[in-house]
Amino acid sequence: MPFDENEPLFTDEDPQYRDTPLTSSIPPPSLATLPRIIRNPRGRSNHNSGQQPYPQQPPPQQQLPPSAPVPPPPPPAFVQQTQQEAQKPAVDLIARHLSVINNTHGPSFVEQLSSSKWSRMMSVQEGPGGRQVDGRLCDPKLLQSIGLVKTSLSLSRVQIAHVSDNIGPYAAVLQSSTLKNASAVTLGHLDYLLQPVREYIKAGKLLRYVDLGSVGCGYSNYIRWKVDQQKDCSGSRGWYFASGALDSSTSSFDGENKLDLFEAAGGILDPADIKAFVTRVRDSADDGHNGVDLVVGELGSGHGGSIDAETQHYGYTIAQAVIALRVLRRGGTFVFKAFEATTPLSAELLFLIHACFERVAIVRSFVSSPISSERFVVCNHLIADPTWVAAHLLSALTKMHANQYQISHLVSWTQLSGEKQFIEQLLHSNMAIGRMQIQALNAVAAHREKQQSSDASGYSEHQIKVANMCLRHWGLPTASNQ
Repeated sequence: MPFDENEPLFTDEDPQYRDTPLTSSIPPPSLATLPRIIRNPRGRSNHNSGQQPYPQQPPPQQQLPPSAPVPPPPPPAFVQQTQQEAQKPAVDLIARHLSVINNTHGPSFVEQLSSSKWSRMMSVQEGPGGRQVDGRLCDPKLLQSIGLVKTSLSLSRVQIAHVSDNIGPYAAVLQSSTLKNASAVTLGHLDYLLQPVREYIKAGKLLRYVDLGSVGCGYSNYIRWKVDQQKDCSGSRGWYFASGALDSSTSSFDGENKLDLFEAAGGILDPADIKAFVTRVRDSADDGHNGVDLVVGELGSGHGGSIDAETQHYGYTIAQAVIALRVLRRGGTFVFKAFEATTPLSAELLFLIHACFERVAIVRSFVSSPISSERFVVCNHLIADPTWVAAHLLSALTKMHANQYQISHLVSWTQLSGEKQFIEQLLHSNMAIGRMQIQALNAVAAHREKQQSSDASGYSEHQIKVANMCLRHWGLPTASNQ
């Protein structure tokens, strides 16, 4: 009903209104009465669309007498700033972005994907739209704005990264940890959020994992460090895939934390090397365990806009997924790095992977550069038989490797675009990460001429404080504790 400015309003001049007691039998809302999943940022599920969030073990409840007051909820995980830092925004210790997509179809849905209704591999010549930005996945204007800001900066990548480090509150996280490796610190952050490693560290058990090309064996180094924290664990057994010649920073492990190095002459995009690596892992890991617990992948690059670079981007993700689906045991977890999910092809690839797992989480880590589109995908708990999906992806990779044609679609985009919950959550994630990226780029543009005060290490006191608080909050070692 439209507002009528001539309609009399209830005011204190009205005796009946003035004498009406303002009481209610319903108590006011309290944070203490909210479910734990809402109050606890570690368990939250961004943009969950009514689906069930992560299953959580409720904390033991203390029995209070009827007259005892309800204890206040725990404070949020934010850095407490000094008066001099009042102009700086509050710093979150959880994640830049976390979006969870639950598998609502169940394990048997993979069988439907193999039907002619879904399975539809197409080349660029047959359907070029698969490699173009789709408005159902991200606003094209946002991506155009990101490109325009990058162009207007007129700075090299090194200069942009330098300015970003000067103004980014999380820039010192990597250097403040004794792990001293971006891959190791990133996996530690993901482990704090979603426990892809901690879940499989158990008393008397051997953790089996695959490290797909992390720089300097960073993922393996974190896993070894984490396993060593659990004194009654039986250690770890890892397999490292090196795409090309091994560098001096890569070394094998022995003792309770053994790491087997595999040097692939042709690289991970070569189906022959993939098959050889899978065979090696299976032959040595399937001793009654039916596969490994965890696959973590880092191979690939987010730079370059050419067709070749774009093809390699898709190829790296496909190759890592093939290996993961062929060596993981039931209940295992797959973690990989991605740079975009705004085209039908990238969405189709993620959907095929997502169909095999209980849930998929898209994380924007604090360790990643805020000016990049980098994100990490954590696929928890393999629940479906991945045989067909792995074979389908390997077929696509084989055609790409043989230069038969450029893959444009892996499944029917018409069918997938009808998966409203999946598409909407992917749209939400892409838009959130895109806004963060352009905000960071605009900050670089605004500060490129300004000199930031810093200590001898190159980072400000505030950045070091934030870094140490983040690392302690995530349970990672800090240099200040040494």
